[in-house]
Amino acid sequence: MNELDKLSEFINLAQKNRKYPPNTAHGRRAALKLFATVLHPDERESLDLIEERMKEIYLSLISKHRENFSIKSLNTYKGRFLKVIHDYKKYGANPAAIASWEAKTRKYKNKDTSKDRELEKDNDSSNLSSSIHRHVHKIQISLEDGSSCALEIPSRLSKQDASILTKIINSLII
Repeated sequence: MNELDKLSEFINLAQKNRKYPPNTAHGRRAALKLFATVLHPDERESLDLIEERMKEIYLSLISKHRENFSIKSLNTYKGRFLKVIHDYKKYGANPAAIASWEAKTRKYKNKDTSKDRELEKDNDSSNLSSSIHRHVHKIQISLEDGSSCALEIPSRLSKQDASILTKIINSLII
């Protein structure tokens, strides 16, 4: 069994032990398969040799796959490949080490797409209902020009908060 086979088994083990989410494991497997296309037989037997020759291996990868992948994508695969090697060296060599592995949770960012902005326009805030368990006074006021204003005020409002709201409303006067 060569080192690439061991890396593949490690990815499966990490996924089964919830150290890699399925999409991360899939990405690491894809990187492994891609790099397998350019590794020499001696490199397949030694992770240290792979790390030592990474510049040359990466250049071979670019030469072989530049028609099918962008440089940015190949660089992403390189990062995934190096990360799985790092994780294997840290946790894969010792089965007890995988138990102490603290998997990082992924933080998701909200994407601001044009569809999201259109949805926000469609959802008029005056039509949205508040949480069921929130005690508020809902006041709707008809204005002189025929439009209306809706206010949701907490049932317990301090004098300071009322003062702030008054200042905000007064600042809107033309």
